[in-house]
Amino acid sequence: MRSVRVLALVLVVMAGLALRIDAAWEGASENLPDSAAYERIAKGLHEDGEFAQVGPGTPAHAQPATNYSPGLPLAVAGIFDLAGNDDVRLARIVLALIATLAIPLAWLLARRLAPPEDPGVAGIAAASIVAFYPCLIADAGQLLTEALAGTLITGALLAMLRARDRLGVAGRPLALRALDWLLPGVLLGMTAMVRPEYLPISIVLILVLAFITRDHGLLPVIGASTVMLLAIVLVIAPWTTRNLDHSGRLVPLSTGGGQTLFTGSYLASAGDPLEVMPDVLARYPGIAARIDAQNRASGEGADSITPERVLALLAARRMPGVPTDLALARIGRENYLRMLRDDPAGLFGYFVRKSARIWWRGRTDLTGTPLGRAVHMTLVAVALMGLLLLGFRRRPEFWLILALALAATVIGAVFVASPRRTLAFWPVIACLSGLGFSMALRLARDAVASRLKPVPIA
Repeated sequence: MRSVRVLALVLVVMAGLALRIDAAWEGASENLPDSAAYERIAKGLHEDGEFAQVGPGTPAHAQPATNYSPGLPLAVAGIFDLAGNDDVRLARIVLALIATLAIPLAWLLARRLAPPEDPGVAGIAAASIVAFYPCLIADAGQLLTEALAGTLITGALLAMLRARDRLGVAGRPLALRALDWLLPGVLLGMTAMVRPEYLPISIVLILVLAFITRDHGLLPVIGASTVMLLAIVLVIAPWTTRNLDHSGRLVPLSTGGGQTLFTGSYLASAGDPLEVMPDVLARYPGIAARIDAQNRASGEGADSITPERVLALLAARRMPGVPTDLALARIGRENYLRMLRDDPAGLFGYFVRKSARIWWRGRTDLTGTPLGRAVHMTLVAVALMGLLLLGFRRRPEFWLILALALAATVIGAVFVASPRRTLAFWPVIACLSGLGFSMALRLARDAVASRLKPVPIA
């Protein structure tokens, strides 16, 4: 039976790999703006050693490169340097290989979380969901962060749990215990380099892990937490130092938080970030007139009117002389504080709607059809069943995964409510879905067995 399960896993991994390699080889028919920006930044690093958007296709009013997370363009630039050219196809293939690792990692995590009576359904279901989820396959055709972050955060969770298992092994040398916690810390740091919101999430995970490991004693828990925090700092410190040298500000990873906070706090958008720019232009006709005058002078068209350009002009109008990112962050905080003072119930409802948008909506380009959305919503609902199953069984992993989900939800509710936030840890969601499907199968099997059970005749 075990050999059958391993064979099934191998087939699923091979299929998922083939789909991702095909997408990476062909490339997306339409490159998303973020993917194009990451490509330009990576080429800038490779050609000039500068973290900047350069080369053909760079918009006249592009976002500052510092608004983008550094991990992906640094990795792609490293691939360019090793290859001796800027072959984006090769970079996509390498990233697809890394993203494919999420399939066996999801299998391992689901097997760990599954109850003893599970016949392997949870693991195969989790691996299959990761392998065939359309958004993860399509993203292999571009340079995007979600699939890479999914592999890293799943690996970090597994490493944290395995290090926790070894914490109770008596007689284990101190150096080996430190190495046990070094790996998850490095993986969490790498995840933060790829998706900056995972820096605060990583701190939350370390605190929760300390809570569920408290029975091993205070000193081992403090030691484990310290090693992981130091590992995270070691990973991000070079980039933080670089940012301090270039800007004179303490920016741990990227400077895009101000724009996302303002966009998230723009209550008139009802949580839809695509509605922010049109509403700002309607509310501030002077900004629209200024852009129109600039475009007439430069010959630019309507495609030059981007949210970054509009919000930069708004920031300059509202807070002259203040850097754009800081100005937008201050305006965003003021929006939330004003709403909290004037209508706390309305603010709570706004957060609830944004949270629902993160989880239930899915990526509309691939789950926008009724069937695609039904599949996405089913997987999320079954994942919730799996999470509840972990809670009912009082598994310590429940608190770690719950903290991950809640932290991502809170960040999405406060900042930009993008479904891509859940896509970044979709392998973990797939593990919970695997547990849910396994439980549903057992319940169905027990119900059928109960109906087929002979009724004794008196």
